[in-house]
Amino acid sequence: MPKNHQLMQYYKALRSILLLFLMALLPGLGQAQPDSPYHLSFEREAYYMGGGLSVTLLGFYLKANTPRLKLSDLDLGKVNSFDRIATTYSSEKADRLSDHTMNLSIGLSLFLLANEKSRNDFGKVSLLFIETMLWNQGFTDIIKSTSRRPRPYIFDENIDPAKVLSTNDRASFVSGHTSGAASAAFFFARTFSDYYPDSPWRPYIWAISVTLPALTGYLRVRGGQHYPTDVMAGYVLGGAIGYLIPTLHKKPLKIKGLSLRPARQGLHLSFRF
Repeated sequence: MPKNHQLMQYYKALRSILLLFLMALLPGLGQAQPDSPYHLSFEREAYYMGGGLSVTLLGFYLKANTPRLKLSDLDLGKVNSFDRIATTYSSEKADRLSDHTMNLSIGLSLFLLANEKSRNDFGKVSLLFIETMLWNQGFTDIIKSTSRRPRPYIFDENIDPAKVLSTNDRASFVSGHTSGAASAAFFFARTFSDYYPDSPWRPYIWAISVTLPALTGYLRVRGGQHYPTDVMAGYVLGGAIGYLIPTLHKKPLKIKGLSLRPARQGLHLSFRF
């Protein structure tokens, strides 16, 4: 199947899912919710969701068009002394465990269903979570596809020089597992803190959210999949996105011009000068 056709199929499927999700949220987007710390609007979500979808598709396109090379054609150079330790690791157990810690980080936000205040607002939280993961995935794939850094296991002296390197073999920087875990975990910690600012659980929530992505990064290094700088960069990237997306929704969006919003019994048309 041609790469451009694959990209279009991916775009259509993702667009359909997001449109269905947005349609399910339409009645709640325009209603005032005084107990909610977040403000959603069609304009804001068009920017953030559209931007996240765009960077995700760009990352997918760049990955699909990464050229395949033989190991003998690649100038590996020397690994800096700080990262060199990763070339000595190849634990399959650590590699598998990193999948579990990443998935656990992604699932943390489900704990918001445990309390009525955040549970009643879970549709809104889910939309913010989708935006967070789209932006993180897009930026992660773009960086991976432009840096094309060989993974540590490529330095194994037993690998045949005639081996053809796939896109995944040259996707070391940044660590996608770590960025995904950090974006999801920091998103959970930030949203929990916004809904329950006086909760005694806040320090523990942040401790867990900070630790899980760090553990994921450590396991990726021990698994021979990434260098320390890969996971450090992934941690910062994902953590920043996971923290910023909820933060950017803390205040109402003031947009000049014509605005159309849903109301309880129809649509509300307004114009801001």
